Amino acid sequence: MKVIAISGSPRKGWNTETLLHKALEGAASEGAETELVHLYDEPLKGCLECYACKRKGNHTDGLCAIRDNMRPILEKALNADAIVIGSPNFLGYPSGLTRAFIERFLYPLVSYEVHDGERVRILGDRIIPSAMIFTMNANEYFYGTMHYETTLGATTMNLEAVLGYAEQYNCYNTLQFKDYSKMDAGMFDPEVKQKQHETQFPIDQQKCFEIGQRLVRKARESK
Repeated sequence: MKVIAISGSPRKGWNTETLLHKALEGAASEGAETELVHLYDEPLKGCLECYACKRKGNHTDGLCAIRDNMRPILEKALNADAIVIGSPNFLGYPSGLTRAFIERFLYPLVSYEVHDGERVRILGDRIIPSAMIFTMNANEYFYGTMHYETTLGATTMNLEAVLGYAEQYNCYNTLQFKDYSKMDAGMFDPEVKQKQHETQFPIDQQKCFEIGQRLVRKARESK
């Protein structure tokens, strides 16, 4: 049983990576082998619309045909039993490299073919349980008023549609800076931010630990 975590955050050791580690700890507690991949370690790019994965008789087998630095990451994701993706909320969307990964991971698995009136599923009966973890400076009220449930939720919906199972966890009102006094961030109270980090972030970590556990259990059920 292999669970892979994909970090779409440019910063290591901060909120997104911490929550991904917790998800992997949860998966490991269920007996899974785990691995964390940092997208920002490599110069990566998104889909080039070459449509090699859509040509008749193609032999891409659900993998993007472009053989670049993204290819090994895509192979790991496709061969995993479950996958968890973490990204900061960048203006209501996943980070750029998170989007690039998702484009190139999901699009080759999307079929335009129909058989007996049903859309052909490239994965067949296989389910790859997945989860999106979003970290954000925004609070829950701002999340709703900015319609982030739609812009961020679309990613989770696509994972669900293609991989067969997806869930989403939002970590709100994160501690964004080490020292707020050095930043142009006067709208925030550093003491309130620190207190939120000390009281809520441990809860967020536990929730992500439980996500890792659920993904492994779901993967076992689907085999």
